[in-house]
Amino acid sequence: LPLLLPVSTMSQESKIEDALKADVRMFSGCKDEQTSADVSNVASFNLPANSGPAGAGGACTNALLANVYGTDQELSWIGLLTKMQATLKTKGYTQIPQFSGSRKINLEGKFNLVNERSNGRQKSLFIGINYVGQQGELRGCHNDVIGMQTLLDKFGFKRDPAHQRVLMDDGRHAMPTGQNIREGFRWLIAGAQAGDTLFMHYSGHGGSVRDTSGDEKDGKDETMCPVDLHTNGMIKDDEIFKELVLPLPSGALLTVLMDCCHSGSILDLPYEFTASGEHLAQVASGAAPPAMTANPSFNLNMLLDLGRALYTAY
Repeated sequence: LPLLLPVSTMSQESKIEDALKADVRMFSGCKDEQTSADVSNVASFNLPANSGPAGAGGACTNALLANVYGTDQELSWIGLLTKMQATLKTKGYTQIPQFSGSRKINLEGKFNLVNERSNGRQKSLFIGINYVGQQGELRGCHNDVIGMQTLLDKFGFKRDPAHQRVLMDDGRHAMPTGQNIREGFRWLIAGAQAGDTLFMHYSGHGGSVRDTSGDEKDGKDETMCPVDLHTNGMIKDDEIFKELVLPLPSGALLTVLMDCCHSGSILDLPYEFTASGEHLAQVASGAAPPAMTANPSFNLNMLLDLGRALYTAY
């Protein structure tokens, strides 16, 4: 890892780029304080027949799929977020899509899941948990994974075991236990280099617990809920950040889709865009720029401390 520069001589944005090397982007299905809907029948999203199975699915995943498939025109990031919000609102869902990143990317630029350098490896990790036989069982998370796999096929992602890993509680794939999810994080970023394109999709339950490290302004950590959460606990956002985001090198691209409750800031990234109807109307009228802004909950000091610790470990 490169040596961190003296922080006293750097701007806030430069400090972030020095400690958080990779370009990381996340779609999340709702704000931290919101829940994310499980749709009983995704047929209402008018997806193409070959885009995935019918039946239940996550509202966020299928709003994204519907609008990527639903146009022959080139989509911008802001265009996709606007369409996703409109789709969810039209269907009666109150959840507000969030987009966050490690960089202030140009939201008027082309939506793409592939690294602009396009000379590296492509790897993907899919996690779909229906919690079969448990209280709070879901119905659409496996379908979400299949739908997103089909979309990634169109971006050139390979499905062989060297390039794609799938965790689902369907009896055919490795179980999405806490241990396997953590191992999936490590597998996804192992050997990552500049030019690599990485993707992770999670569809399942999300939660929030009391923050014990003091890095969350709202006093809560957001969590992923593995299939064995009742025996082995949840995976907190702090751990996800340290295992999945922080070790990535400069020039690598990681895109994440989190379709779960309380997921707005689950990667703890420094920049954000909230795709609420009010905000998007302001953007459309010119009253607000189509731009990412600083995440007020982002803790720069924590990032710098983690970066120093990681550098020391290496």
